[in-house]
Order: sequence, then C-alpha cells, then structure tokens
Amino acid sequence: MMFADSELQRVAEIVKRCLSTLYEADSFLFERNGIRGVCERCLVFRFAHYLQNELPEFYVDCDFNSSAVVEKSTSGQLVVAERPRKEIINPDGTITGRFIDIIVHKRDYETMNDYICFEFKKWNNRKREDLEKDINNLKQLTSRYHYRFGLLLTFGEVLDKTKWTIFSSGRELVEEQFVFGN
Repeated sequence: MMFADSELQRVAEIVKRCLSTLYEADSFLFERNGIRGVCERCLVFRFAHYLQNELPEFYVDCDFNSSAVVEKSTSGQLVVAERPRKEIINPDGTITGRFIDIIVHKRDYETMNDYICFEFKKWNNRKREDLEKDINNLKQLTSRYHYRFGLLLTFGEVLDKTKWTIFSSGRELVEEQFVFGN
C-alpha cells in the first residue's frame, strides 16, 4: 500500500526539524571525543526527544522490547501473543529477535497504530553488514509489521552531511542527502 505524498512529506519535514534542532541544540555531541562524536545511542535518544515533541499523539520509544501477534484460536477467537522482540527473518532464512532504534506508535495491539520505525548509523560507523541488517529490518517492519514508514538515517558529522533512506511497504522509496536551508 502506498501512502499519499503529503503524508510522506509531513514525515520528512518533521524529521528535518528534529535533525535541525539536534544539530543546533546539541552540536557539542558531534564534536566530542576528538571529533568522533558521542555514541550512536546518545544521539538517537536526543533525536527521539525532539521527535516526541513533534508527535505528541504517539509514543516515541527507543529499543522498545515488545512485540505482539494477533492470531485466531482454534475456536475462532482473537488471541494476542506477546513476544520480547520483533522477530525478523534474516536473508539466510534464520529468525532473530531484534530491538529497533526508534519506533513511533501507539502502545496497543493495533498494527494500524504502528507509524514510523528508525534505524541509525553514524558517519564513522557504517559497516556493510550492519547496514544490510538495518535495511532488512526496515523492509520487514514496513511489510510484515505494517509500519507506514521506515527510515535509515546516517548522522553526518555536520547537518548537511546527514543522509536518509525511506522505506514503505517493504520497499525503498527515497534515498538522498537532506537539503536544509531556504
């Protein structure tokens, strides 16, 4: 299912505002440790804080360790089975329980309330196998788990070098460098 361009545009504008705020308010985080920056989790948390301010109607959770599957019992009743992680099918067919960097959702069992999921990397930590894992996560989260959008964000050492890839319905929609300014 594809979504209206206006919805994708809204998500992109919110993400841009959060990134702009992060790089402006917390610029020292990118400069610390001999310009290697602080750890990815610290940057993700600060981004999530700004994202929560933009999306008060949702919960913005980091490393949310819960998942649920709604199934029909043999008697035809709907039964909710909770799991401690999102089960992701790896390219080799094995299944791994994963924590996703950020999810934007309502804390219920309705898959229609799973809105956006994010995976993050830093400019100085983009190992190929980790990127492939994150891309696979986002493709599955936007298909099997019905998140409307998945974003792979690579923090740049400066805002203008930040890159993104957007996924929906298990497919890559947009890959580009953020453009800021007028």
